[in-house]
Amino acid sequence: MRSMEFSGHSVDEAIFIGLNEMGVTIDEVEIETIQSESKGLFGIGAKQAVVRLTQREVPLVMEMEQVYRKEKEASFQQRREQPQRGDRRDRRDGERNDRSQRGPSSYGAPRQDRNNAPRTDLNRERAPEAPQEHFDYSEELAKNTPCAMFLSDLLTKMNNPAPVLAADTDNGLRLCIDAETMGLLIGRRGETLDAMQYLVSLVANKNRKEEGYIRVTLDTEGYRSRREETLKRLARKNAQHVRQTGRPVSMEPMNPYERRILHSALQGFSGVTTHSEGEEPNRHVVITPAK
Repeated sequence: MRSMEFSGHSVDEAIFIGLNEMGVTIDEVEIETIQSESKGLFGIGAKQAVVRLTQREVPLVMEMEQVYRKEKEASFQQRREQPQRGDRRDRRDGERNDRSQRGPSSYGAPRQDRNNAPRTDLNRERAPEAPQEHFDYSEELAKNTPCAMFLSDLLTKMNNPAPVLAADTDNGLRLCIDAETMGLLIGRRGETLDAMQYLVSLVANKNRKEEGYIRVTLDTEGYRSRREETLKRLARKNAQHVRQTGRPVSMEPMNPYERRILHSALQGFSGVTTHSEGEEPNRHVVITPAK
């Protein structure tokens, strides 16, 4: 198991240097801070940050494209099966119509068509979904944004050069890596993308005490929106299970951004409530029956 030490002007810089020299992503190593940076007094006695990176035995990079393809195949298969079920219903309806035209049957009066009867299946209730957001990304805006330029340089040093686009939204600045990365810049459950987003946020908020904090969201290949939809579906599925069984369900640990998605997805779902438990990084959402 490979383990190496690296130094830099800050812990983040030391980690970045180490990842480049070892040729790995941040989710493939264990990080240990040996020494934090110190500016000293008037530059005297300044110390650099030192970190130790230990490569994991089993890489944890998750090929999100494979997951996305499986979801698309499952959705396509479901769409193929739906017309077939509809054809069977149409045939049954035609048979009933033929019997009614031949006259009264020994089975009594025809039953009401169940397909037209109102349905009140509470288990199929869904929480109201928010309209999908569309962002006006611009390469010109990215060229005039320091943190976007930093991201472009970062990708080049990671041997993954790619165009960077930017969009100014009501919820802050959004950056998009406009390239197919096959999941390498996403990582396991978005850990690599989250780490890059953290570094970009540091650059964006440097010396911004007077202007206030600016929120930066980093995306690539539409991962953020796909992950959000996956979390919403998972939340609704577990909420239905809680409502049916009356027993709470604990979700897996997630970062604050993903926990907010779960809380928001079930805010209008009757019969259940949500809350968070545990300490970071193991803090998770619990879905419980509503009292």
